[in-house]
Amino acid sequence: MKYSHLLIDLDRTLWDFERNSEQTMRELFDKYELQKLCHADFQTFFDAYHIINAGLWKAYNNGTLAKEVLYVSRFSMTLDHFGMTDTFALGKQLGDYYVFESPKKTALVPGTMELLRYLKAKGYTLSIVSNGFKEVQFEKMRTSGIDVFFDNVFLSDDIGWQKPHRPFFDHVLQRLHAQPSECVIIGDDINVDIAGARNAGIDQIFCNFSGAKADFEPTHTVSELKSIMEIL
Repeated sequence: MKYSHLLIDLDRTLWDFERNSEQTMRELFDKYELQKLCHADFQTFFDAYHIINAGLWKAYNNGTLAKEVLYVSRFSMTLDHFGMTDTFALGKQLGDYYVFESPKKTALVPGTMELLRYLKAKGYTLSIVSNGFKEVQFEKMRTSGIDVFFDNVFLSDDIGWQKPHRPFFDHVLQRLHAQPSECVIIGDDINVDIAGARNAGIDQIFCNFSGAKADFEPTHTVSELKSIMEIL
């Protein structure tokens, strides 16, 4: 067995972030009567939120935006976009609701349970490596039933660095008492998971579910999770 340690991203790799997020946002949109406040239907609101949230997460992953700012701003900025004023208080309410409710959703990327059972049976050490908020990641894993497969959970909240920064991966290697050659990362984000691991000397399995183009060739690329079983 070439690898001993599998470093696995959570959101969009195993936990179906898009599906779970949209479900939570629909509930939030109705509960807070945002159609009346924003004079927009759900899809228009959600599309605007999606763009704003993606930009803020990019800044957070780059280390240029604090978690606490992202937490509220993704909602307050969306409300601003629809012409509302004094949006901080409502933005915080929406942020609190989202963080409390979203991890209760249980949709997984197709093939997740089959893959995790396979990898565990093969004797690999499985570790989550995630930039997601500490207060939600453990709950996501527990409610979706995948927490039992993992030996370690490494979160940027605890480490103090986000993927793709080298200190994040150095910390993981140190905690695992592992060499880069003993590890492989499994992730969906070419810039955060795959490039970050590559720069740390760690092999990569790029879960390219969307057919994205990369500026470099990852160690391995798959279009669905079950293909990973052919590699490992």
